[in-house]
Order: sequence, then structure tokens, then C-alpha cells
Amino acid sequence: MLFAVLFLTSVLVSKSPAHNNSEPQKKEFSGGDFTLKSAAGPLSLQDLRGSVVLIFFGYTACPTVCPISLATIANVYTRMSPTELQGTRALFISLDPERDNLELLERYTKYFHPNIIGLTDEISALKNVAEKYGVKFKKTLVPDSTLGYVISHSSDIILVDRDGVLRMTIPHDTETDHLLKQLKLLL
Repeated sequence: MLFAVLFLTSVLVSKSPAHNNSEPQKKEFSGGDFTLKSAAGPLSLQDLRGSVVLIFFGYTACPTVCPISLATIANVYTRMSPTELQGTRALFISLDPERDNLELLERYTKYFHPNIIGLTDEISALKNVAEKYGVKFKKTLVPDSTLGYVISHSSDIILVDRDGVLRMTIPHDTETDHLLKQLKLLL
């Protein structure tokens, strides 16, 4: 009986959307169009047709995964030609609309690279978009922290092709070279 419980637990954990492997995985979600708020006004995925889009869900107070992932995306961008760069956009979708207003998101994303656009909206809209892309997140209270709470969230970088079709997810801890290679395959 113990063996069965351990086996089922390992299978469930290995198939969890928040579980990261070192290789891109096929997920059971389809992505799709959405419209969220940016500092420049409403932005939909449809508006970016013709560009390869990288999507990352997180929040500005995230201590490690979010800044590392955005730095990886920025490193990829610095290694692209101007023509390649014109064909891409990255979206940082904040899962913390309580703290991440549009001005803060604009400053935060532009710190990493001008091609990264910060998006947010009401929590119901964010949940809808996250569900489309298989992103799980949860607000957890941390009473002894000055932040008061953290957002636990899936951490894959999502790649969407020029036609708006979700093509792959890549673990946040992937090497810059691998992400660059995958991105260039879609250009």
C-alpha cells in the first residue's frame, strides 16, 4: 500500500504544471488570445500577430525566479540581430494586481529590456489568461514578512508563434543559448 501511495504521488508531482524539467514539455492547454492592460493602454495577443511572443507570468516583488527569467529573456534579446529583435516581443504578466500597478510594471520591465511589456488587469482576467496557458498561481499570506504575502506561481517561459499559436513552454532555468535557439526556430 505504501508503495502505491509513493508511486501515485511521484506520478502526480511529475505531471504537475508547476513542476519543472530541464527539457521543453508538451502541456495540456492551448493558449489563445487575451487582452490585458499595459502602460500604453489595452494590449491583446492579437495586436502582436507577426511577432514571436515570449510570455512569462510573475510579479515585481518576486525575489528570484521572475528577475532571473526576465534577465534570461533580456540576454537572449542582446544576442539577436536588429531584424530578429523587431520580430519578437516579450510579455511579463503580473499575477499581483494589488501591488503591481501599470507605472511600476513599466519601470520594472524596461529595466530588463525595452521589448518586454508589463501587463496586468483585474484578478478575474488574470486567472482566465493564466488558465488558458496552464499557469497555476496562489496568493499565500506571510504574516512575519514586510511584504505580507507572496505569489506562488508556475515559472515556465511560454513561446507563441507569429500566428498567435502556443508552440512550447520552456523551464525558467533554461540556458540562454537554448532559449535563443528555440526562439530563432519560430522567427
